[in-house]
Amino acid sequence: MYSCIFLTSYYNRFIDQHYQNNPNLINESYEFQKNKILKTYFGDSDFYSAGLKNFGWQAEDIIVNCLQLQKTWAKENNYSGKYIDIVVEQIKRMRPHVTYLHDLTIISNEFINSIKPYTKLIVGQAGSPILPSIDINLLDIIFSAGLAYIKLFREKGITAYYQPLAFDHRICQLLKYINDKVYPVSFIGGVSPLHKKRIEFINTIYKKIDIDIWGYGKQHLESGLPVNMRHHGEIWGLDMFKILKKSKITLNLHVDAAADYAGNMRLFESTGCGALLITDYKRNLNELFEIGKEVIAYRSSEECAELVKYFLNHPEEAKKIAAAGKRRTLNDHTYMRRMEHTSEIFERHLRYKYEIKSFPATEPISYGHKLIQANQITKQMTNAWKDDTIPVKQRNLVNKGIKEMYKGIIYPEDQVLVNELLPLLNSKFSILEIGCSSGYYYEILAYLLNQRINYTGVDYSEALINMAKDYYPSVPFYVADGAYLPFRTNSFDITISSCILLHTPNYEDHVKETVRVSRKFVIAHRTPVCRKRKTQYMKKFAYGIETVELLFNENEIVSNFLTNRLELIQSIEYHSNKQKDYYEIDYVFQKMKI
Repeated sequence: MYSCIFLTSYYNRFIDQHYQNNPNLINESYEFQKNKILKTYFGDSDFYSAGLKNFGWQAEDIIVNCLQLQKTWAKENNYSGKYIDIVVEQIKRMRPHVTYLHDLTIISNEFINSIKPYTKLIVGQAGSPILPSIDINLLDIIFSAGLAYIKLFREKGITAYYQPLAFDHRICQLLKYINDKVYPVSFIGGVSPLHKKRIEFINTIYKKIDIDIWGYGKQHLESGLPVNMRHHGEIWGLDMFKILKKSKITLNLHVDAAADYAGNMRLFESTGCGALLITDYKRNLNELFEIGKEVIAYRSSEECAELVKYFLNHPEEAKKIAAAGKRRTLNDHTYMRRMEHTSEIFERHLRYKYEIKSFPATEPISYGHKLIQANQITKQMTNAWKDDTIPVKQRNLVNKGIKEMYKGIIYPEDQVLVNELLPLLNSKFSILEIGCSSGYYYEILAYLLNQRINYTGVDYSEALINMAKDYYPSVPFYVADGAYLPFRTNSFDITISSCILLHTPNYEDHVKETVRVSRKFVIAHRTPVCRKRKTQYMKKFAYGIETVELLFNENEIVSNFLTNRLELIQSIEYHSNKQKDYYEIDYVFQKMKI
């Protein structure tokens, strides 16, 4: 069983208030105190650890800055140390596979180095691209809900995953007794010098609509104005969720640093509690929610006020959208769903920690090319990739490329495919890769596209498919010949013929099947061509096994796709050698409507 420790911090004001409200709590055991504070559902509470437990993990939370709690642990465990030393000792004794740092502002380089001997992966969660207190290269992985930050981290050679925040489905059960909508319009959010736009927004919006406000930083608002009469101060945890449940409409405005990207917790908390969310428009908002059907978006405080007035006057429409938003959150944006993905990522990187060292040295991959005639191709050549010795040799090469990807070095052919998919793909689209090998493109695409993908892989090699299933157990993989696919017509939105046509003398049959099972788009990926010669047939050795390889005449192979009722919408050349008349090109086709 894998184990993970989540290190988090709570607002000091909240901790002090919690112990003031429970004066005898300090005399209770560590576990009792921890459970008591977690049941307030402050911040992330135990949302991450509870979600991860559902996927077979042992998971615990440490509230690093709750000194009352930490001192109790030290006393119970006969340890004398100060503040951060207690946390190091906890990790030393627990020796988790993963240590997850929720708050990178409260730890130091010294702390990270001190826990390295006692954990396999050190993971950080970042809400900002600037972390001056630590060297982020000391972390193995960074998760961020800030899509704008992912590129910055990767440019620094950091393995960085985009992971939106979420909602804990258990909150719905805790609030099921609340049915009345007490507050027509609410806003919950703190204000500080980091929230200049939010301060301006609140100071403007209250003049146009009646609104109840909660959050820290009341002193930053204009004093002596009516808005202060409707500001109810700080609110946390379950009390905050209750206000959202009691709100007909709740407003949201991202922190200034979010730039053009949506992703704060209020998106999911508000919709999860069943309020109609009216939020500031962001370029990726429609990837999280369908604007106009699940949430409402505004582009100015004036538009926000008009939208609020409209939906207050159209309560049934407001209820319909709020209900749709809640369904979307409970279906797609729960911590259960997020931790399913996180579990997969953790297990993969833990595997790579030891596996990359265990693979054999890379041997020659492709060599000994000799021109032959089509009638000289043998069945042994066409079945070469079924050889049981190939998967480990090929995966050795693949793992080296994946390792480089996580350091920010992207191979041109991989980036090209990502660029092709970006304008075609939405979160509901399905992808079939034909010639998937050990399934590594599932990992590459999900990482570079910054989203979970609905992927299926096919290869005619049983040995390769067995390896794919071992690496990616949650993904559907099938042993099948690309010329005889076991899928219904129009089964997938996008089909990718992935570096396979060059090994198939019966490529016309492959093209027909690739087109048949596609609903919208077909991509011929990693397809080498020539322009001055006819299609060339060669024999060669691949990983020591004799096989066949084709170098297609470009017009011939493209025409073959077009005759199957496709239109070419894009071609990308990412390698060329004019002297040798050799080009590596990807082709993107769209199915024509009948």
